[in-house]
Amino acid sequence: MRRSAAVLFLFVIALSISGAGDCIANPGIIPVMKFTTPAMPDGVPDGWKLEKKTGRPLMNMEKDGDSFYLHLISGGDSSFGVRKEARVDVKKYPILCWRWRVTKLPKGGDVRKTSTDDQALQVYVAFKESGFMGMNTPVIGYIWDNEAPRGWSGRSSQTGGDKLRYIVLRSKADNVGQWYTERRNVYQDYKKLFTDIDGGEPKGTTGLQIYINSQHTKSAAESMIGDIYFSNEPSDIALAESGKEASPKKVAIISAVKPAAIAKKRPGKILALPTCFSTIIEFDTDSSRIEDDYRDEMQTAADYLVKYGTAKLNIVGHTDNVGAEEYNLALSQRRAQSVCNYLVEKLGIDSQRLNVRGAGSLNPAADNDTPEGRRQNRNVLISDCLE
Repeated sequence: MRRSAAVLFLFVIALSISGAGDCIANPGIIPVMKFTTPAMPDGVPDGWKLEKKTGRPLMNMEKDGDSFYLHLISGGDSSFGVRKEARVDVKKYPILCWRWRVTKLPKGGDVRKTSTDDQALQVYVAFKESGFMGMNTPVIGYIWDNEAPRGWSGRSSQTGGDKLRYIVLRSKADNVGQWYTERRNVYQDYKKLFTDIDGGEPKGTTGLQIYINSQHTKSAAESMIGDIYFSNEPSDIALAESGKEASPKKVAIISAVKPAAIAKKRPGKILALPTCFSTIIEFDTDSSRIEDDYRDEMQTAADYLVKYGTAKLNIVGHTDNVGAEEYNLALSQRRAQSVCNYLVEKLGIDSQRLNVRGAGSLNPAADNDTPEGRRQNRNVLISDCLE
């Protein structure tokens, strides 16, 4: 069975996503892949199933800061991946978000040719069957190709792959070894790719698959992928619509008009009162990793929620003014989510008691014109105090 036909067959059974254990205090996010442990029962991430076409699957879990990611290697004769059943209404949650990195591209890989149809990383989204007796199973493949240019889209060249349609998001023109964050409006992509099925209106997803293959080109490929989630968050929608890259590297400094005065200063390290709690977690440049120095602050926040059973905390991420506004908004959201994840996963707090959002570089705590001021502005404010 050729790869495309096998991919189409993968997703005919639909199950709902389970969000248990994930920090989803924000109802605008539905997690699909959230790795929190290096454990791989039966050789695959927990909750996922192995899908192998040929060769030996090589994958393991690795850690980047506080986050885990899946590492996949194809030695030149293999084609494999992992899959997970999932049901999402993409009209309500249209944005699919994920992080990925490629360290080795298959030589000459080109999705446009059957004989060289190899990619270092593929993210497949399958949709509910439609048409006579459910014979049409649409699948979108978001891929990191080699030769095909970024932005190319079209049908699979493989036999039986008419309903498998690709969009090239990355190619050899992108930096090998660099993490990229993608945000795709799956609903809009479906409407453009499948005008021949039900007028381009999707019936919802049935599953996702992560795949790597290099058996056609007989060359090695290597890649990594991190968290995947569906979203209807305004910040994710704005970034997806802007088409701007949200890569880890920031090369531009956006000048900002110096405010006449800072309207208010955020609270100090810890303020805990019977009716009010507030603490600040600061971050390194371009990082969402919580440093060990802030374990006491995190524990104090958890203790406060345990002591006051009806209290809820707002977790608001902030950045300095270095970099593009869209990037900073996403970074601030990641910082806030990191704090939320820490409280839920390490300290046992109910995610429903945490409200998470990112504010970007708005409302600075200090002057952005100095290194010290920018350091203070790279933070997450945890608080239930009145403004």
